[in-house]
Amino acid sequence: MYRITISNGGTVTVLHEHGSADAVAAAGRFAEEVNQIPSAAISILPFNPCWELLNERKTIVTITNTLTGEEEFEGPLLRSGKRMTPAGEAYKSLVCEGYLGYLCDSIQPYHHYESTTVTEFLTALLDNHNSVMPEEKHIYLGSCDISGDNTNSKTTAYRNTLEEIRENLINRIGGEIRIRKAGGRLVLDFLTQYGSVCDTTIELAKNIQSVEVSSDPSNIITRLIPLGYQLHPEETAERLTIAEVNDGSIYIDDAAAMAKYGVIVGTAVFDDITIPANLKAAGQSYLANNNRARKAFQAQVVDLSVLDPSEQSLKAGNTYRFRNSLIDLDEDLRLMKRTVDIYKPYEPEVEIGDKAERITDISVRTARLIEYDIPKQKQDILASAKATATDLINAGINGYVVVNGNEILIMDTPDKDTATKVWRWNSGGFGYSNTGYSGPYNTAITMNGAIVADFITAGVLRGMEINNGNGAFHVDENGNVSASSVQITGGNINMVTDSANSFNIQIKNPDNGMILQSGMLRFAVPTAGDTGTAIIVHRNGLDCYSSFTPGTSNADVSIRLLGNTGQVMAKDILFDKDSNGSYYSLASLINNINSRLEALEGN
Repeated sequence: MYRITISNGGTVTVLHEHGSADAVAAAGRFAEEVNQIPSAAISILPFNPCWELLNERKTIVTITNTLTGEEEFEGPLLRSGKRMTPAGEAYKSLVCEGYLGYLCDSIQPYHHYESTTVTEFLTALLDNHNSVMPEEKHIYLGSCDISGDNTNSKTTAYRNTLEEIRENLINRIGGEIRIRKAGGRLVLDFLTQYGSVCDTTIELAKNIQSVEVSSDPSNIITRLIPLGYQLHPEETAERLTIAEVNDGSIYIDDAAAMAKYGVIVGTAVFDDITIPANLKAAGQSYLANNNRARKAFQAQVVDLSVLDPSEQSLKAGNTYRFRNSLIDLDEDLRLMKRTVDIYKPYEPEVEIGDKAERITDISVRTARLIEYDIPKQKQDILASAKATATDLINAGINGYVVVNGNEILIMDTPDKDTATKVWRWNSGGFGYSNTGYSGPYNTAITMNGAIVADFITAGVLRGMEINNGNGAFHVDENGNVSASSVQITGGNINMVTDSANSFNIQIKNPDNGMILQSGMLRFAVPTAGDTGTAIIVHRNGLDCYSSFTPGTSNADVSIRLLGNTGQVMAKDILFDKDSNGSYYSLASLINNINSRLEALEGN
């Protein structure tokens, strides 16, 4: 369904094509999201014809839907890497981003724009971008249906172009941006909302597998204090307020929100606004665009257009009717994000609702690219854990470091008596508490060599023993495993034996001793068309066959040997009947067989 090509200076090479012997990706995913940079992650093997043709920042990667002919992703290769697994498999991983990322490559100089329209401001930004970028990165203004914000001034301050659009437009008046191709050029659209309302319904028992709805009112401000430029920057932190044009009050109240959530006071700073009337208008616009509880919906859906061309495909930005009577869901919702696996296009990962109504934080955009899974690679779990750890550490920059005479503290407040999140390091060890300075410290490395943690993710764990503490599971230094029970679901048991005739299995009753001794049990492998014998008990070089011989015509039999494959299908194990017509127990059957063996040995 998907064809992937690369282009280097106009030369196009196929990287992935269904049915090709060499041009095949080991794995691949791409993501589209409202107000986010599109992204893609692909893995190829050494025999792929594109292995040596990839140039970071230069190679253009295109993913085309062969059913519709639509290019669903296109953009430059951002970075690549090679790796070899412990099994000797070599991969090259490719991380790509959409053309919107080009706006991160240019910096806007300091400039104050007074009373400019949205169109004029965007045109100026793109002109500056194009003046320092090569022609292939030139971007021109396309559609713009937002005409407001004509009186508010705007100031660019050495941020990249995408950040300036976010700070001066999206965060202030809303709107959505996207890059598309038109007439062989890249154009930027700035719209109130893009996408269309689709006839396709996403509903229970049809194309929705699961749905989760959450609400986040944390951004709600019911009483806003708009703050303008700093009045005396060299003397005080005092800023312009709206008191002069708001009956002496510095507040703007949202009556509807206040009735629902109570009084929640917050501020919004507009450094470049110097006129109180403009500041009040900016504050009112800020409340209108930002002051609502955000709903987030997550769903597992099926894209039926892959199987039925009459169905509309799922696209980020489009609106669909979602129906799930079990959770009282029946409303039009917008698809905010879609992530597609090229090998499972019918099962996209989607996010719906308000969650994505913000531009990417450009400074960490590469860390937010979709997580990429190469099939059957153990390293993925570790890589995911490392990425999570990196995100947590990069985000933890708002704490307080306090150095006492005998220890170092990193806390969420500067006072250990009020702090709840505490990292503490002294001669006794290093630990983290989320309940305050006195602990408990549930994550710690202590001076006696102990590591305490709820979760440990590692490439290799080396040690002599593993013990869960109560003896229910134990691996000793020789590799022997003791467990209270073993449950295997959907897997295989592979046993290696030094004998062609027997497995080393023991069935033992702790009260009555051995029921079945080691080396006694084996399964027969019948020839084609032979009903065979299900269980053979082997001892001292002799085979003793039970009279239990399963066959496909016997409905009473619950073990069947399947043809000449040696597979055994079992539901319940039924043994010979005794003289009373009752089935023998396992112990009784073994005793019966042992008696026969002893008689044979006596002869």
